[in-house]
Amino acid sequence: MKSFRFSTLILIVPLILSACNLGATPPVPGAVSTSAAQTVEALLTPAVNSNATQTIPAITDTPTACKDEATNTAWTRDHVLYDVKAVNTPLAQNKPFFMAWTFLNTGTCIWNESYLMVFESGTLMAGTDSYPILQPGQTVAPGQTVTVEIPMTTPGKDGEYQAVWRFQNDKGAVLMSFGVTIKVGSASSQTLKNPGDLRYTYDCTSGVVRIDLFWIDAANNEDGYRITRDGKLLGEVPAGSTTYSDIAPGVGEYDYVVAAYNAAGESPTRVHVKTKNCQ
Repeated sequence: MKSFRFSTLILIVPLILSACNLGATPPVPGAVSTSAAQTVEALLTPAVNSNATQTIPAITDTPTACKDEATNTAWTRDHVLYDVKAVNTPLAQNKPFFMAWTFLNTGTCIWNESYLMVFESGTLMAGTDSYPILQPGQTVAPGQTVTVEIPMTTPGKDGEYQAVWRFQNDKGAVLMSFGVTIKVGSASSQTLKNPGDLRYTYDCTSGVVRIDLFWIDAANNEDGYRITRDGKLLGEVPAGSTTYSDIAPGVGEYDYVVAAYNAAGESPTRVHVKTKNCQ
């Protein structure tokens, strides 16, 4: 009897298990292994907490190099405009003088004492070959100006001397270059040319006889011009002048002389003026 009941139980268990699966879809081959793999993957993947704060790396801008530019707004010698006239005006031997440049910062960089005026070539008439444009701690921001003044001395021999100076930034890049020309010698050692193409116009409509003189400034070393009428000195005008106006005593003819002058003497030009057509 015990053996029978045990056998019956063995037979009943498979039937119960089979009854539980009645109507179920047969498993797809490989589905079990795929499901297991997905379960493992889910367990190994960290869950995303939607309420957690996420840290995003900060985006930093790459520094942009500033733009270094300059403009020369003034150039003087001994505080007088350094132009062709100044270049052609001789200086005495061993004479101290000052060359000065005013620079406008037209770029975006800030200038400091590392910006220099540097001697490049020619005759060094300064005490050293490099000058900072600023004192330590000073700066020149974009849109601002700075004046650089360099003391120099003329050579001890007559002649013409040249030098090249450059304005460079803190990295040695040249922003501007300048050629400095100096003539050394006394005024008497230079040829004094007389005024060129002296001519005149006159006008009587205002009730007086007005005479205007015009000439070409041919000299390059004059101290000025003297004007005379019929041997009488009327006045003097500065070097570089090219005109003079006079009120004549009346209608008639006059001899005018315009003379360039310096310590060596005069170099005159004459013109005969006729105003007989005045009414």
